[in-house]
Amino acid sequence: MGDWWGVFSLLVLMVARLCNVVVIRQRCREVGWKGASEPGVRGDLLVLLSQDRWVRLQGAVDDLKAVTSGQWMRDRTFAEDILTALATLLVYLDTTLVSNVSKFGQLLLLLLLIVSAGLLSVTNGTTKEMHMHGRVITVKGPPRKYARRRNLADELVQETKRKDWALRLGMIVDDAAGDAQVVL
Repeated sequence: MGDWWGVFSLLVLMVARLCNVVVIRQRCREVGWKGASEPGVRGDLLVLLSQDRWVRLQGAVDDLKAVTSGQWMRDRTFAEDILTALATLLVYLDTTLVSNVSKFGQLLLLLLLIVSAGLLSVTNGTTKEMHMHGRVITVKGPPRKYARRRNLADELVQETKRKDWALRLGMIVDDAAGDAQVVL
């Protein structure tokens, strides 16, 4: 008991985190352009992620625009830049303060950091919905694996009864264009 350097070191980390949280909340408060309102219109959006993974978003067009279009966070102001720099300096300062903490206190701080990272990992892995700009994005059903991208395209074309979107995305080839000669 009485390891005040350890307590002070932990408080410095908490203040640094608080500075970053304040800056991020301020930057997310003023959202940018989200397009013209289209009340009552339903939308279906296919988003290409990395490594040939796709996410399908369905819902009101206004909701889809709110979570996919425009700038999610505005640029930092000069004051927010200073606050972010202060938080970074506090973390650097904290690394020097930890040398004054007892060995047990250092191990305890290390354990707290590991547990914090572990809890964040578990939370990210078990999250099934995301709250963004007053909207909720929910996972509906388990992920489906397709042997080929064409299988995904064929299933969606059959469901939507339209293939113009798949042609524009290059997911399928126009049957009529397949008979034409290729000129190089």
